[in-house]
Amino acid sequence: MLILKSFLALNLLTAIQPAENQKVISQTPKIISFYTDYPKDGIWVQIPKGTKKITFNVKADITETVLFWLIPTGTQTWNQRRLIGYDIKEDEGDNKFSLTWIIDRPFLFDHLHIQALGEGIANDTLNLLME
Repeated sequence: MLILKSFLALNLLTAIQPAENQKVISQTPKIISFYTDYPKDGIWVQIPKGTKKITFNVKADITETVLFWLIPTGTQTWNQRRLIGYDIKEDEGDNKFSLTWIIDRPFLFDHLHIQALGEGIANDTLNLLME
């Protein structure tokens, strides 16, 4: 009986191990760059008053989808976030994602949070200011 248990345990462990020629690589998304139509001034992207739309660009590797969240400034505001858009990878060579957002308010004092989704999640944030 002990020999049978040892044999079964060895077979089970061998079955879940990759073959010698297979590599198991955890591929977490990586944000390479994240920018917009307007330059940063310190830690804020200064958007001219009256701007009606803005384009956000993300270059990310090992990413299937990018989510774009608008979050009010302040503390503990994550639960007040609003998904304003997303972009999905079009083919294997595609690592560029973008969103053109029609600004639906007269001013901005918010964070734009992006999430690059794949086998994991990578995050980045831009601070947006329009007065």
